[in-house]
Amino acid sequence: MKRKILTNLIFCGLLANTVSAQQVIPLNNMDAFRPTQGQWSIVGAVEADFTKPNDLHKKEASTGINTGILLCEHPPGKYGIEMDLLTKMEHGDLDLDLDFMMAKGSNSGIYLQGRYEIQLFDSWGKKLPKYGDVGGIYERWDDSKPEGSKGYQGIAPRLNVAKAPGLWQNIKISFQAPRFDASGKKTANARILSIYLNGVLIHENVELTGQTRGAWVDNEVAMGPLRFQGDHGNVAIRNIRYKSYNQQVLSFKDLKYGVYKGNFRTIGDIEKIKPEYSGNLNSLNWAVTNAENEFAVKYAGKIVVPEAGTYTFTTTHGGNTEVKINGQQAFKNGWMQSDPDGRKVTLELPAGEVPFELYYWKADGWLQPSLGLYAESATVRKHPLHSANSTMVNNPSSPILLGTGAEPVLLRSFMDIKEGDKNKRIVHAISVGNKENVHFTYNLDNGSLFQVWKGNFLNATPMWQDRGDGSSRPMGSLTVLGDTPLVAVLETPDKAWSNVDGTFRTRGYELDDNGQPTFKYDIYGAKVTDKITPVEEGKMLKRDIAVSGAVNNLYARLASADAISKNADGTFNVGDSSYLIKVDSGNAEIRTVGGKQELIAPLKENISYSIIW
Repeated sequence: MKRKILTNLIFCGLLANTVSAQQVIPLNNMDAFRPTQGQWSIVGAVEADFTKPNDLHKKEASTGINTGILLCEHPPGKYGIEMDLLTKMEHGDLDLDLDFMMAKGSNSGIYLQGRYEIQLFDSWGKKLPKYGDVGGIYERWDDSKPEGSKGYQGIAPRLNVAKAPGLWQNIKISFQAPRFDASGKKTANARILSIYLNGVLIHENVELTGQTRGAWVDNEVAMGPLRFQGDHGNVAIRNIRYKSYNQQVLSFKDLKYGVYKGNFRTIGDIEKIKPEYSGNLNSLNWAVTNAENEFAVKYAGKIVVPEAGTYTFTTTHGGNTEVKINGQQAFKNGWMQSDPDGRKVTLELPAGEVPFELYYWKADGWLQPSLGLYAESATVRKHPLHSANSTMVNNPSSPILLGTGAEPVLLRSFMDIKEGDKNKRIVHAISVGNKENVHFTYNLDNGSLFQVWKGNFLNATPMWQDRGDGSSRPMGSLTVLGDTPLVAVLETPDKAWSNVDGTFRTRGYELDDNGQPTFKYDIYGAKVTDKITPVEEGKMLKRDIAVSGAVNNLYARLASADAISKNADGTFNVGDSSYLIKVDSGNAEIRTVGGKQELIAPLKENISYSIIW
């Protein structure tokens, strides 16, 4: 079981890293698509009311550029495959990455090769997603089956991390097309290698035995267009990026190995002695050494390169490696503890057979032996040049995952975040997990609510594994709000928001009868209470702030982003339609300071607002 878990993690990391050399479907006009009904158009900006069914429409772009977004405005009640949109581009193996926005109650889909549907749907807040929810692999259909059994093989996403209608969401799909022999007979089914929705893995290595219901044509092919469903409601799509692959791979020819025993530090040490035994292999595998430590293995042979081009190689290993490819020093002598990210190098290679040489040696008994080498290019999907068991360690550690219960779960830990390009460690973070699967982390050092997420709660492995480093990590679809204090004094309207000063004193938190915390602190001579609770069955978080003690010009900052705008429904759109703020009590206004926009509200007694995402 442990080996299976580790293999899945390695496989997941392999797929997540194949993102280079992407192509883009341009959205400056409709030239990239086949002719279609008039409900599809190119626009520069869209907006939606998350409370009104099918409300998603064009608006004037603040930039004045009226391109970049593909908008389907579909009147309910009219259905037909002719309303769908197909690309002129056709694909086989594909990595697809795009953003989409749903109207309330809307339904759409991405058909890979026009035949296999990945569902787009307004699934916001749904507790138990099905195959028809966002990210689901839609069911197949057979009219000859009995009633109740006609639909089959639909696969639900692992969990629901859908955002609210009117917010941009992201989906990444890795697809492997079906295989056919020279006569056209199918030899292997299509596969969904992975799907990530809003940054969360929701499908992995799913076999598709045939086309799903509503396929464009009732057959399977090696190449086919992308198709976007346009007959079940309004939807917007942008940033359509993809990477197409042929079915070629690199392989070894005449690969020989020699095994050495001893405590080696350099290649020179290895070459001083003769190998104890040798042989031939078709792929790399450290296990030929029949040893756990104090060994070396040398591989020499040729790599068969299918076509000339730029290739990226990634090596992962526990111990030392040094590699030459086509006479070039690909990897110098380097030590590492096996890491899925590995070491990378990019080389220009000719087509045909090129020389290959690799040394791997290990002299640290506490380290698990492991050896992996991956290859990829703009047209060749990342693939291993080693045997599967060569990257398995003997005693992998099971992850330590923290879930939720009937009452909120609170965990104090370090939390690592990014601020711009810089890494930051928050040392007095407290994460609160809720049964509604909507969670947040609070900084006790400055009173900031700096991140929220939906999905699973925390991965506490780095905190508790071995000696641990004290940190934990969110496991769901993360929305970053920023690690800045909620409260500041603004003597003038253009004064920059400040960090906490010496008057800040945390007073911890109190739990109510339901186990929900209320955070407390003193600042500027005032006493602040801050309570954050899931509402609307976990669709949003409500924040209630109260202050006692008269302080002039005291404000609360509810959001900060490059852009904030007020919607017709009174909500505030933060950033690039990342999340919404709904002010329930108090008066909020937008100001511009230092090239950023901020949503601020006077804080005299209390203010209440909801974060919607």
